[in-house]
Amino acid sequence: MISKAEYPRYKEWLKKTMEFEDFSEEQFDYLTEQMQAKNFSKGQILFDQGDSRERFYYVVSGLVRTERLDETGDFGFLSYIKEKKGFPYRGLFSDDEYAYSAEALTNIEIVSFPMDKFEQALKQNQVATIRVIQVMGQIINNNEDQLQRMLVSSATKRVEQALEIFSEKLGQKQGDGEVYVPYPITLIELARVSGTTRETASRTVRKLVSDGVISYQHKNFTFSRESFV
Repeated sequence: MISKAEYPRYKEWLKKTMEFEDFSEEQFDYLTEQMQAKNFSKGQILFDQGDSRERFYYVVSGLVRTERLDETGDFGFLSYIKEKKGFPYRGLFSDDEYAYSAEALTNIEIVSFPMDKFEQALKQNQVATIRVIQVMGQIINNNEDQLQRMLVSSATKRVEQALEIFSEKLGQKQGDGEVYVPYPITLIELARVSGTTRETASRTVRKLVSDGVISYQHKNFTFSRESFV
């Protein structure tokens, strides 16, 4: 647990983010009076699919992986939430349970609020609600796009598509035009997203490195151009 003496710093930081900048002082104070700030180590579970939907989270630093399993438990959809992003938006105002599990893919720093307070604050602020609707629409579009990209039968192509998704969603454009992903991504993680084996993921990465399309050092990807698929 992070010391409460640090909470004013987090509150000032949150006020400048898109999700919270439209709340009035009164609404923001109401929302953050039961705020918690925590550090999670890599691999720690924030919540499981089906757990009671009690808190809304906002990533200060690090990377969170979410996974939603189908009814059989055989198929999982993976997505990633980076810093300055909130979750879960799915089920807002309706669901009692989390629709997916969330795990720290790196060491993370996170703040959270009671879900009922977040929903109540949104009900009192139309502008903030519109922003949330826009974010939810973007999430839906991104998830649909990811699903469509993963429908190809070629495992190699799925690995390439997954790499491009990492580049687009998590990458940072560098001054020389390259795109650098600042979060470590293992080949096992790449294989999971691609629905293939570690061997196929490794072989595809080696080929792309050999072709000069990407570099892969210390589990970090750098892309020589924004799109290569």
